[in-house]
Amino acid sequence: MKKLILVFLITCLLLSACNLPIGEPTADADEVAARVAATLAASGLTATETQPTVALPTIAIESATLTATATETVTPTPTTSPDDPRLSLGTPDFWFSPASSGDPSGVANNPYSDNAITISNQVSGLNFASKAINLGKRWRLTAFEPTNFYLEGTFKTVSCGGRDNYGLVMRVPTYNDTLGYFVGLSCDGSYIVDRLDIDGNGSNLISWTPDPNIKSGENQVNRLGVKLINDTFKLYINGILVREFNDGVIQNKGHVGAYVSAREKSNFTVDLQELMAWVQ
Repeated sequence: MKKLILVFLITCLLLSACNLPIGEPTADADEVAARVAATLAASGLTATETQPTVALPTIAIESATLTATATETVTPTPTTSPDDPRLSLGTPDFWFSPASSGDPSGVANNPYSDNAITISNQVSGLNFASKAINLGKRWRLTAFEPTNFYLEGTFKTVSCGGRDNYGLVMRVPTYNDTLGYFVGLSCDGSYIVDRLDIDGNGSNLISWTPDPNIKSGENQVNRLGVKLINDTFKLYINGILVREFNDGVIQNKGHVGAYVSAREKSNFTVDLQELMAWVQ
């Protein structure tokens, strides 16, 4: 256990709206949202409309910066696996926990809501509550922009079923870009990896793959980790290394965050309990 003083650099963005199919022509290929909508409950909030260079819907951008200083104790989740990066990485370079640091996401007094999702800060974590199925991925980004890193999110499923999925977003160059990597877990115990390219097209890098390390069903907590060094990915589920692969399409630094995608239950709900990152 290490006591550390962390300055939270958090600018949270939710990207939402229309669906773009992932490139692999299979029934299991996930959907990707292509419109950006950012929210922050802060004074002086502004909004602008810009048109991306690709043939995508108008991007609505609201920007604000929220910083906070707190003293917290970060304790790695107990594990018996020597693979677990949290056992050896020490103090994270980035850490945020909505449940223990007030309102780092800026939605406590002004939750974000649209036709697909409501995002709010709860004691249980940053709560993603879906309203409808098959409306694509909805995600939030932080101000943290690493190139090579180990990123880990702790998620608790509240209401979910089947291929409802949630996970991590990484290497998104700017807040109004429509590209990045998405690594997710489903409620039925599978993982998936997608990439959204600059032209708005999606590519399914790893199709749905069952894994016994995933705690499936509702009211379950899973830690999902991704170590990304240049073009090499290592995926960790609850501290266990489950997959290694290469993809070099996006190698520049970019924002990291979390996403959800309702596929089975219109009230698919997940809490992001913690998000941590270590620069490699």
